[in-house]
Amino acid sequence: MVHDPLENAERNAPVLGVILAGGASRRYGHDKAMARLGGITMVQRVASQVAGQVSTLTTSGAGRQGLNLHVIPDAVPHGGPLPALLSILTWANERKLELVATFSCDTPFLPSDLVIRLRRALGPDCDCAVALHGGAAHPTCALWKTSSLPKIQAAFESGIRSLHGALAHLKACSADFSDLGDGPGGDPFFNINSQSDMAEAQAWIDRMSGASNVRTAGPMVCS
Repeated sequence: MVHDPLENAERNAPVLGVILAGGASRRYGHDKAMARLGGITMVQRVASQVAGQVSTLTTSGAGRQGLNLHVIPDAVPHGGPLPALLSILTWANERKLELVATFSCDTPFLPSDLVIRLRRALGPDCDCAVALHGGAAHPTCALWKTSSLPKIQAAFESGIRSLHGALAHLKACSADFSDLGDGPGGDPFFNINSQSDMAEAQAWIDRMSGASNVRTAGPMVCS
């Protein structure tokens, strides 16, 4: 008999979901979390994609108008994802929450089964499970054990300032999503950092919408 790896107490542990939205958006030119893609703000798009995958959904950084979610403040404003993660894990640890899923506010095409696949990848000896696509790791889209907080804090105090750098100090597992091809360039973790990225994302949505309309219309019947 094959046992599901989630058939244990951790299977039912609540997952705190946090949308990382504390960046300064310097390359984009203004707050990209509130930039509209297909008429919807990016942060709202991400919230809609992941809300059903977690027990509670929050954001980090600063609140956004029209987004009714609790905000976990960054201890280092605009300090980047690593200090934000430290603030998030500290907040979760104080509330005895064991699992935290993070999502970047500028990745609006995330898989609908992202968290469940990360949970399956998170072994008992792992500190975190990171999304992988086409050989590239996406540590802003990951599932973290709050028990990893001391290791991440030690990495930060040693001078590490990036999530990629912090992973070297952790036992990191990965969930490979290379079988998925949704999103611009076939990448569900397509990251919007610039106006040109936004244009590419919008063009992809327009193409998908056009293809959907063609399928819905069905074949033309000539009399």
